[in-house]
Formats: sequence, structure tokens, C-alpha cells
Amino acid sequence: MTRNPGWAAAVLIAVTAAVTACGPASYSTGSSAGGAYGAPASSAPATPTTMSSATATALKTETTRAGTILASSRGLTLYYYSEDKPGSGRSVCTGSCAAAWPPLTAPVRAPAGVRLPGPMGMITRPGGVAQVTINGYPVYFFSGDKAPGQMTGNGIEGAWHVIKIHATTAAQARALRVVRTRVGAVLASPRGLTLYYYGEDKPHSGKSVCTGSCAAAWPPLTAPVRVPAGVFLPGPLGMITRPGGVRQVTINGYPVYRYAGDKAPGQTTGNGIEGAWHVIKIS
Repeated sequence: MTRNPGWAAAVLIAVTAAVTACGPASYSTGSSAGGAYGAPASSAPATPTTMSSATATALKTETTRAGTILASSRGLTLYYYSEDKPGSGRSVCTGSCAAAWPPLTAPVRAPAGVRLPGPMGMITRPGGVAQVTINGYPVYFFSGDKAPGQMTGNGIEGAWHVIKIHATTAAQARALRVVRTRVGAVLASPRGLTLYYYGEDKPHSGKSVCTGSCAAAWPPLTAPVRVPAGVFLPGPLGMITRPGGVRQVTINGYPVYRYAGDKAPGQTTGNGIEGAWHVIKIS
């Protein structure tokens, strides 16, 4: 049985074939949900309870190998379960399942400037725990994730999935800057730190040759960013995906970097290193 994705069009969540068990055989889930993921629920949707914005903790987004995903206020990855029936007002993950997949409890609020894949709401679990829902689906942690960015629960039993977020809209992109330096006007990060390209990179190849210890000294400029108003770049703005899923900005096909030796705006201490690292001059 295949399941059809049901998040809003702005979000891309791949849903694989769902199973009727919550996880390992020891989990106790109660009855299995019957509707396809994202399909209208057969029962009347539960009425969302208003969450107090004054006491709500802000969720976060994390950049992972799966893209930008929704996370808790502590950065831990959040999940939905495709066996839950959206809008049913309940979770089928109970007992030992809930021990492995603890509910995200209310109140919370969306990260600033982030568009969720559906409206935020709440259900009341047995025992009175208020669990957050998104687009009618209860939201969970995974007990196997111990640090921000981990997503070890993604894809378990073909039914547990991260909540992907599109974070590339112009409203969310950070504006680059132009900074005056001893070598002239150069392109800089939103914090004013000088940006560089590497002569050993092959333009338009879709990859960076600066990895490992090189990337520690020359961190990639990550997307999304936008061009400063009224500034003409030396080529079109683009993006590549590095190993590990980090999205690196490109200009004219060249990956763009910062230099760890630059500590303040206007510094260009990386310019000319090895005859291969160069600032991006703006005329």
C-alpha cells in the first residue's frame, strides 16, 4: 500500500510505504490508522486549542543531510508518524511506542520567519498531556537522537519522517554586504566578513574541492543569501550541495567561502594564500 504526501506544497516530505506497526514488535500502538497520509480524515477534525504565545517556546530549524528540518527549542529533530490519522484528535503511538517516540508538548510557536507545512494545533493524550500537531499530525521526538542535527529516527519502519522546511524564500535570505578594504570594495557576508573563491575549484562542476581540514580553515558560505541592493555581482548567484547536505553559495559557478583568519569586517588576510584564494571584488 502506498501513501500520498499531504503536507502543503511549499514543503517536500517523501513518504515511503507505511507499515501498520509503530516500530519494533515490543511497541504498543493501539489500533492502526487507516487513512492515507495527508488524505482527509474520516472523522471530524479536532478543534485546535490556542497556545499562549507568552509562554510558548520557539521551535527551531536545523540544516541536516536531509535538508532544512523542524526541530525543538533545543535543536532536537521532530517527526511525524504516517500511521496517525490527521485531524483525528489522537495519537496511535502509545505505551512503549511513546517511550521511544516522546510527544512534543504544548505550548510552542513556529520559528520566526518560517512557514510550517500546515497549521499548528494540539491534541490531548491519555493522561492529559497536550501534544503539538502540525497539519493535523501529532509531532514527536525520537529517543535515539541525542544532539541537534541528528535524525536517526528518519525512515524507521517506513513510517517515521522528519518535517522538512523550505527555508530559501527571499524573505528569509540574508543580505550580503560590500565592504571597503585595502584591496578595494569586496563582497562580504551578512556580518561583514570578507568572502573568497578558490582558484582550484572547477566552476559549474557542482562541487567544492575544499573539504576536510581545508573546509575548517575556509568555511563555506551557506544558503540562502541575497545580493545587496544595487550591487552587480561578477556572475549569477547559485548553490551546490556539499557532502553532508550543507548548501554552499556559488557566484559565477564558483563556491564561495569565508576565511577563518579574518576576525573583523574589512580584513582580507586570506587574499592570495597559495596563489589560489582570492577576494571577490565589486566594481
